[in-house]
Amino acid sequence: MAFYLAVDLGTTGCRSIIFDEKLNIMGSSYEEYGLITPKEGFVEQKAELWWELTLKTAEKAIECSDVDPGEIYGISISSQGITLVPVDRELNPLCNALNWLDMRATEERDLIEKDFGGREIFYHTGKKNTPAYTLPKLLWIKKNCPEIFDRAYKFLMPMDYLIAKLTGECVTDYSMASGTLFYDIKNGCWSKKILEKYGIDEDKLPIIKASGSCVGKVKKEIIEKLKLNENCIVAVGAQDQKCAAYGAGLDEKTVTVSLGTAAAITKEWGIYAPEKCEDIPWSSYTSRDKWVTEGVIGTAGTSLRWLRDLVFKNEKYSVVDKEASEAIERGSSVMFFPYLSGPNCPEYYKESCGVFYGLGLASNRGDMAAAVMEGIAFRIRTLLKAMDVNTDDCRLVLFGGGAKGKLWPQIIADVTGMEIQIPSTEEAASAGAAVLAANGCGKNLGSLGRASVFSPSERQAYYNEKYEKFCKLEKKMWEEDQ
Repeated sequence: MAFYLAVDLGTTGCRSIIFDEKLNIMGSSYEEYGLITPKEGFVEQKAELWWELTLKTAEKAIECSDVDPGEIYGISISSQGITLVPVDRELNPLCNALNWLDMRATEERDLIEKDFGGREIFYHTGKKNTPAYTLPKLLWIKKNCPEIFDRAYKFLMPMDYLIAKLTGECVTDYSMASGTLFYDIKNGCWSKKILEKYGIDEDKLPIIKASGSCVGKVKKEIIEKLKLNENCIVAVGAQDQKCAAYGAGLDEKTVTVSLGTAAAITKEWGIYAPEKCEDIPWSSYTSRDKWVTEGVIGTAGTSLRWLRDLVFKNEKYSVVDKEASEAIERGSSVMFFPYLSGPNCPEYYKESCGVFYGLGLASNRGDMAAAVMEGIAFRIRTLLKAMDVNTDDCRLVLFGGGAKGKLWPQIIADVTGMEIQIPSTEEAASAGAAVLAANGCGKNLGSLGRASVFSPSERQAYYNEKYEKFCKLEKKMWEEDQ
């Protein structure tokens, strides 16, 4: 039997998982690493740690499994996007990586706005111009660290760096390239007009290939260290949310929702049509002729955890669910607006913040818990509408920590009116990477199976009415501030 090694390189941790051909998890290992914050707005990481922990977790995952590493035939990567690291010819980082959370490049963001304008950048790259993306970061390095900019052999993102360390080849995929702000999303290539405008040499960028395509064999010394099959290959991976959607079976009739710290709602498109969806970021998907829109709720699972830590101290989530369910049975009128980290798409209300509305002397913590779950569900419904999802003809696959219980998926089913399917493992991003690894070996593993299904209940009418009130209040609070 063949096995596949998936590496999931997140913002603060690295996980390696070995999957079999039926996408069963055979072994897993996870290691955390930190963020470096030298000053306000600066968020960095040591790229060397990405590689060190990839090897460490891969070795541990093999050790804790019953798998003969000689039967591991493919490796692929699910990765955080946008983060930037310049490297020399020996792939040594020339400075700390600038993490996607880094917001130092505000002047460079303003320069891009002046040169191109927000609408042109959005239509050309699929993204709104913010300091989070790679281009402003690269221009910041060029301006403030010109010796690093000039010395750099390649400018890489996390997945690209790991692929290079594994194979010696500098390769990225379409979904990772989409986060740079110098990617021509319609034509699926680096943007010549943006690179020429800012004096960025295309030869210093990784080659763009389709996810699941074979990069090449793993370096001999790594095969020997991990005792892998001598013909083990590395396949191009994808940005983590796209990898998760791929593993969960995203297609034109399946929308995916990653309900973790944040929530990402992903819809596939067969065409690039930004005029149909101007308020949601667009991205290329696993190939140059597929695109996705991805609506994000910045604080989703974080909101529930915040509430649990604040008013359900030392209680399990099962207690939170029980009291929230009781509140829903009573017809609780409390509402929660989940803007704990500020504006979200599609409205981008500038003054938005977290708000509980409708609290009274009879309210209790169960009302608040129900309101948090409902508030996230209402935002999911808003994003589905903004992305032109036909909720009558689509299913929704829900994964991540928020999909573990029964209450929250049922609320989302009732609020959206959609069938909610829960995959067989919450590790959808790693499963997607395993499928891509198999693709690189010429095999198709399909997508994750379904563990459970939630259909809309008789509460749909109740939630339709509450959602309308939620939207009216939201506009009343913040629309006039726009």
